[in-house]
Amino acid sequence: MNDENFVTIRSYKDPIIADIMVATLHNAGIETFTTNESQTLLPLENVEIKVKQSDVDQALEIIEEQEAL
Repeated sequence: MNDENFVTIRSYKDPIIADIMVATLHNAGIETFTTNESQTLLPLENVEIKVKQSDVDQALEIIEEQEAL
């Protein structure tokens, strides 16, 4: 996947929380992908959630609603 139009909107230490946020964004129709520096899902690595630049505002709103729960 070409990530040149994607930006990081959140970073999580817990890959399960990252997966929940990604699933929530996908359910809203927002294309996402995750990365981390070592490309592993070790608990000590931050998992970054990336979305298209055009979806940043909507994605942040959705994530902030989920984080408030």
